[in-house]
Amino acid sequence: MPHPNWFDSHRDMLTHIGIVVAIAAFLVVSLRVAGLRLIDRLAGGAKPLREALYRSAHYPMLALITLCAAYLVGTLVNAQIHATVLSHFLDPSLHVGILVTIAWAGWNLTKFYPLARRSRSPGTDPMLYDMAGKLARLGVLAIVGLMILRTLNFPIASILTFGGVAGVAIGFAAQGVVSNLFGALVIYMDQPFKIGEWIVLPQMNISGTVEEIGWRSTKLRGFDTYPYYVPNHVFNSHVVETPPRMQARRIQQTLPVRYSDVSRLPAILQDLRAYIGNHSGIDHSQSEMVYFTNYGAHSLDILIYCFAATVQWAESLAIQEDVLLNASRIIAGHGGQLALPVTRVQLQPAQPEGDPDVQKVASRP
Repeated sequence: MPHPNWFDSHRDMLTHIGIVVAIAAFLVVSLRVAGLRLIDRLAGGAKPLREALYRSAHYPMLALITLCAAYLVGTLVNAQIHATVLSHFLDPSLHVGILVTIAWAGWNLTKFYPLARRSRSPGTDPMLYDMAGKLARLGVLAIVGLMILRTLNFPIASILTFGGVAGVAIGFAAQGVVSNLFGALVIYMDQPFKIGEWIVLPQMNISGTVEEIGWRSTKLRGFDTYPYYVPNHVFNSHVVETPPRMQARRIQQTLPVRYSDVSRLPAILQDLRAYIGNHSGIDHSQSEMVYFTNYGAHSLDILIYCFAATVQWAESLAIQEDVLLNASRIIAGHGGQLALPVTRVQLQPAQPEGDPDVQKVASRP
């Protein structure tokens, strides 16, 4: 235990430190409890900006109170011990801490506001908010980083000059990173697909639902539930198919009819065309074709070409199933049948042993 005279000589300082710590603890606990209740009350409301502001500033505010309390305690201690090193350390630390808390709050705001805004407006473009949030976070880091360097008396002009020279060298060494970065910007601006859409990369034999568009890669979730991370520069040089943006799903089927039903083909084709033309599940604004197209190896081929009036895969399969079943009924209604592959083997009778032709062939040198 220290000498009692030490407490007597530092009683005022310890009292002030105790008061500062008590006030800071009271403020931290009060703001934490009140802030969480306020955030819960604002969650799901009609004011996403206010909710995002409270969410963003909640924890940075608690950290700022703790930082100010630590600064006051350090100042009280420095007034008693008169440490030169501590006096030069306190003010820059406070300024840097304030800038860090501001950057923390700004970072949170660029993250929480797009989420809150998207939840209130389901019809808005999620990629727009995602891109704006990422660019804003980069801006916050850049601005606060320069302010911290200036606070610490670093020569910003020299750093920027060195950064320009080093950026050229880094650019050559990191061409892949830069290409992926520009690929992400192109995706955000051109929007060949959006988050939540199903896309296909036929050249890479990859398909899946877009879950996240990052600065380096885009995350897809395949139908086999495997995640695929595709570098963003791929989308600048490969074909991308976006099936959800199709106008209708195509139905293209070939019906094989027996050769013996060739006389029934005109009536069958007429009824098939009438059926397709009146089907409620077919998009009649698109092409509709029912034609006899080919003499196949074992059948007369009838082409049915049309589009289902839906972009949902399961619904289009149900419409295609209905078309095929009713097409077979129409063919059967005219006395025809669907053809099956048939192989005909013709056997020649065996030649008798005394056949002069066989003896002639056998005696030939």
